[in-house]
Amino acid sequence: MKKKLLLVVLALAILTSLTAGTLAVYTKTIEKTATVEAKQFAFSVEGSVEDGSEVISLAPTESMDYNFSITNVENGAVAEIPLEYTTTIDYSKAIASIPDLEVKLYKDGSEFGDASVPGKITFTAQSDAGTTFLGEYKITFKWADDGDGETQVSQTDVSVTGGLLVSVVAEQIAN
Repeated sequence: MKKKLLLVVLALAILTSLTAGTLAVYTKTIEKTATVEAKQFAFSVEGSVEDGSEVISLAPTESMDYNFSITNVENGAVAEIPLEYTTTIDYSKAIASIPDLEVKLYKDGSEFGDASVPGKITFTAQSDAGTTFLGEYKITFKWADDGDGETQVSQTDVSVTGGLLVSVVAEQIAN
């Protein structure tokens, strides 16, 4: 009986060791690294008075243009996110100083923008991610005096310091 008991215990010991060996836990650790950074947010606005003038200076019946462009490129980098541009053109100081001043915004030869607020024109534009966007615009200032002398001012030439403010705000379009 002792021999039988010894064989059973030996058999159980072997069975336990085999079972324990096959239930062993195997682990493997792999580490990957990557850079985390924000996508490129880029836009710029450039503008100038026609013919390289420094000032929009008008007399009755004269007109001048101010050209400006909006792009989603800055220092050669194109924005990697879609952008919405909200543009406000404020010429309220010029309107207050020059009687009969007409101001119109053009894009591709057609009148453009919302001029429902006196002295301001607003519009929005959008660009796609990773694709170059260029919006080119022209603001025309015309002193629309008909020469009847009733709206003449004491000066023959009126210029308004700070009479034009072009403000562009770019925001990422949420997906």
